[in-house]
Amino acid sequence: MKDPKAIYYGKIELIPGIICDGYVLDDNTAVMSERGTADLLGVDQKHLSNVRTNWPPKILKPFIDKASSVRTNSVKVIAENSPHKGRKISTYNTAMIENLIRSYLLAFASKKLRRNQQHIGERCAVLSASLMKTALDTAIKQACGLSPNIQQIAQQNYVELVKQFGFTCSFDNEIATKKDITNFLDIPISTLNSFLKKRQDDTQPIKLDHKTIKANGGKANRMNGYSLEDVSKIALGMDSVIGIELKKQAFGHIGTIAKPDTKGEIEWQQILAQVFEGFGFHHNYTIGSYRADFFVKDLRIILECNGYDNHRNYNQQQEAQREQLLKQNYSILRFHHKITPEKLFNGILQAKMGKVIKLYDIGNVYPKTLSI
Repeated sequence: MKDPKAIYYGKIELIPGIICDGYVLDDNTAVMSERGTADLLGVDQKHLSNVRTNWPPKILKPFIDKASSVRTNSVKVIAENSPHKGRKISTYNTAMIENLIRSYLLAFASKKLRRNQQHIGERCAVLSASLMKTALDTAIKQACGLSPNIQQIAQQNYVELVKQFGFTCSFDNEIATKKDITNFLDIPISTLNSFLKKRQDDTQPIKLDHKTIKANGGKANRMNGYSLEDVSKIALGMDSVIGIELKKQAFGHIGTIAKPDTKGEIEWQQILAQVFEGFGFHHNYTIGSYRADFFVKDLRIILECNGYDNHRNYNQQQEAQREQLLKQNYSILRFHHKITPEKLFNGILQAKMGKVIKLYDIGNVYPKTLSI
């Protein structure tokens, strides 16, 4: 049997700043190089190689298809535009990559990953959300007779998000300056320069001439501009306040994506759906950039199951900010999943906009309220 050959090559960027080498083989199989797959998952290539040779890892074993495997194919690159033309490289096909993403995501959701593996689970959660959104957009456009470019769709989603957050460009043709970016992200120029230096291969600065700069009131002889595509890569790649909010909007809150419904939450969903039938009851309802366990639209009340303050999976500062925003327009009630229906509904009757009612002590529950 002849060795497979990589006859087509291209760079893949479905998440801003993460650029991977992709190939199509002579049998029409789509693959990524081992290095590209490692970059996609946010792991060291050596780690990925160890996972492959010791498959399945003990931590991932409960979350994989028993019939599945993760192995590489050694292929010869003959694609003219590839920087690795003439070399043999290790590759992963899409089924293998999907298997890795799903296994790590399920392990992350079940809190089985070690501390030094958490970042892989988080990356896989982001990948799942991003790929799902892009695939849906692509499927709709293809059904309408269009032939969309998937990478362009992914990038357009991020560009539109940056615009929605109020970003504006100083120059025509949607060209931004460093000052535009630092003002938007509220960061010093030194932080931006450091980021751009590390990611210089991911952005393509636009050289602006003196005439163009002067027409916009500038005095510099030369200056670099940045396209909105590059601005979205920078904004999503940095953990500034705006950058974090952008990631939440683009991919959802990582904790929300990975959180499986608890048994108690599922039971309460069944009860509350009957009680509030006809009142606009929703489960896992998105409000702005946040997601509520339960939401009763007609009563404008948010119900959070297992949302007690000392919950080990909650970020206290983020929850405080979340409450401050949501209680301006809604009443909020947090309750322990073992509470009795009588005590819960008593708390619901006392709910008012601008207040947070907390029902945690299942032995002796009395509503505690916090005013705005």
